[in-house]
Amino acid sequence: MKRTSKFLIIFAILFLININTFAQKDACEDILIVIPTQSILTFSSKLLPYKLNMGKYFTGSLWIKSIKNLKIEQNKISFSLKIYGKDIIYTPKIGNQKSKIELGNINLSNDWESVFRFEKDKKILYIKPHLKDQTPTKKEGKKEIIINTLLKVFSDFEYPINLQETNPITAEFLGNVLNINLDVSNIYAVNNKLMIELRPIPDKDDKKKPPADKT
Repeated sequence: MKRTSKFLIIFAILFLININTFAQKDACEDILIVIPTQSILTFSSKLLPYKLNMGKYFTGSLWIKSIKNLKIEQNKISFSLKIYGKDIIYTPKIGNQKSKIELGNINLSNDWESVFRFEKDKKILYIKPHLKDQTPTKKEGKKEIIINTLLKVFSDFEYPINLQETNPITAEFLGNVLNINLDVSNIYAVNNKLMIELRPIPDKDDKKKPPADKT
């Protein structure tokens, strides 16, 4: 009974995924995953608040509170961040001297634009964030301007993400244990949608056997 239930659950999940998430022209082609902006926002909101590591010259806590105004264009993603901090102290070293700048509590907004490219041969995704020039609001003072200036350090550099290091998915199906490797073929963006082309490579693991059904 348990095995039958598991099979029905797996079949239902595969069926729902197939009709709602994946598009495939024929069995020899890659699977295309289409992720709209709203899905990205929903997923991202579950990771917030997210603590930022500003380096050894900072004490206190700095967090990303919210992500808004997400827009996906051709290989470019733009968004707005709401950032807050508590008891922020910046102690930069200038020559042999250390200075101390007490910023206290921070509450600021900024706008980002990230260009990305995917190298198919190396399976590496490169992301290049850019912090747009900010116009301070009435609520933002010098300390918020300082934080935005310091965030420029992370701007306009390419950050590589190696997608060859993804772990395989292990699943039991029809009494067999399968290792499913997901080979990323391409990543691109169009019309407020992130497109990911995957090639699933199943491999039956004969060394692993599913647990016996006790019912």
